[in-house]
Amino acid sequence: MDTNSGPDLSTPMLKPTEAINKLIVAFRTESVPVEIKGQDSVIDLQPANGEPRVLLVLEGALNIYRTADNLRFVTAAAPNLFGMQGSPFRYNLYQFRSEKSTVLETLPHSRAVELINEHLLFREVLDFQTYLSDFQAYRTNLLISKSTYQIVRAFLFELEMMPPEQRLRTSVFNYIYEHTHLARSGVMKILSDLRQGEYINIENGKLIAILKKLPHEY
Repeated sequence: MDTNSGPDLSTPMLKPTEAINKLIVAFRTESVPVEIKGQDSVIDLQPANGEPRVLLVLEGALNIYRTADNLRFVTAAAPNLFGMQGSPFRYNLYQFRSEKSTVLETLPHSRAVELINEHLLFREVLDFQTYLSDFQAYRTNLLISKSTYQIVRAFLFELEMMPPEQRLRTSVFNYIYEHTHLARSGVMKILSDLRQGEYINIENGKLIAILKKLPHEY
């Protein structure tokens, strides 16, 4: 394994929580609760014969899957927002499914735009849209022309950044597989080698900690 050091630019900017919360405060003056029937309920951002809507994730998380291959694109934890683009094309590319105990509210996209204007939240919208754009570019870059090791390494970093209570409920292999559809044998071999090299601590299939800087190359 190559342990050459250098700046790691493989991850996008941090979620702009302050900007998201300011937008949510403005939107909640008119948003209404979304009825969720259970875990993995599909949430439509553009109901049939209805106006596009903005979705507020107040508690819990949404799992976002690519429609084409059912690959989990991301798990988006609260606080979060979806539907700001108002784009039916984008909505058709992904499917939004609620997690257990997710709390959602919604309002029409047109009214959300009016509230942004009324509260002068243009900077917050720009920060949030930059984050979304960067994250989508990060995911695309991660999964195209990258080795299995580079992909596994990136998802280990994602797991490390999770809140401990969430990380300790998450299977390392399942998390990587659902987001990549990589072959089980290749992923398990890399995880085994990293454990033997004392780079990571995994117990009962869960990531306890990254013990030292992961090599850039396998």
